[in-house]
Amino acid sequence: SSVMLKKLVVYYILGIILSAAYGFLVAMAAWAEEKGTVPEDVKAISEELGQANNICPETIQSVCWVESRFQPDAENGGCVGIMQVAPKWHKERMDRLGVTDLTDMRQNMLVAVDYLAELVEDEEDMEEALMRYHGESRIQERLDSGEMSAYVESVLTLSAELEQRNGK
Repeated sequence: SSVMLKKLVVYYILGIILSAAYGFLVAMAAWAEEKGTVPEDVKAISEELGQANNICPETIQSVCWVESRFQPDAENGGCVGIMQVAPKWHKERMDRLGVTDLTDMRQNMLVAVDYLAELVEDEEDMEEALMRYHGESRIQERLDSGEMSAYVESVLTLSAELEQRNGK
């Protein structure tokens, strides 16, 4: 019946919302447990690349945390490294930048920050750029409704916390 179908749709949507909220809370709890400690090499590289690409270093650090928990050899779904770069989508960018090893922290961050800077330049909005970086769907729908994805919320919340810690 149509009532049953409507209930199923509502439950499905609630499940998606709860799943996203749970993911965000898990990320925040893990961050709190680690006390937000950013490894010195990640700090140095993010400051260098952030300055060169006009991207806040704390945002870069937050992407590193959310994507891989600062693990340079992380792999998931065809994405590799600390900022989870997909070599099949970034081959030309890697060639242009001279990157040969995405498990090398600096090389991975170089490709990822170059891509993020391009997205920020194209979109002129960090929230939209991060959604595109993450490969999310429904971007325009989310922007129109003011809805922020759990991924973007995690990155921006952690970035703001780091900025505060760094006196910005």
